[in-house]
Amino acid sequence: MHQTESVIDSLRKEGFRITPQRVAIVNHILNTESHPSAEELHAAVRKKHPMVSLATVYKTLELLKKKGMVRELDFPTGARYDSNLEKHVNLVCVKCGRIDDMDESTLGDLESRVAKKARYSILGGRFELYGYCSQCQGKK
Repeated sequence: MHQTESVIDSLRKEGFRITPQRVAIVNHILNTESHPSAEELHAAVRKKHPMVSLATVYKTLELLKKKGMVRELDFPTGARYDSNLEKHVNLVCVKCGRIDDMDESTLGDLESRVAKKARYSILGGRFELYGYCSQCQGKK
């Protein structure tokens, strides 16, 4: 089953109201490789659903966060949202704010080594590297 349909079915079964706007929000956040802010998500969804409110976007994001379907990433410039729940590296451009995912199979090994050395039971975490994206490297 398509990821969007699976999430919508899950929300429907739990009694949440499913509107075309909510479906569009879920579809966009689950199928983008970017890490949009609520405002960016709102602008993207408004192209097909001009009546969708920013409040609806925020409510839907909050619902998806509570259900563990997206992560909220806090940055000095504001919250961004990530639907990639697998272990990965977020590469953050300090100039333009772009965030790219990089799958890194060794993150699990790193987590295990840290847990063993620190005697921690790791529940989760984020791994971010900051620098300049390929488009901003020449503009430093």
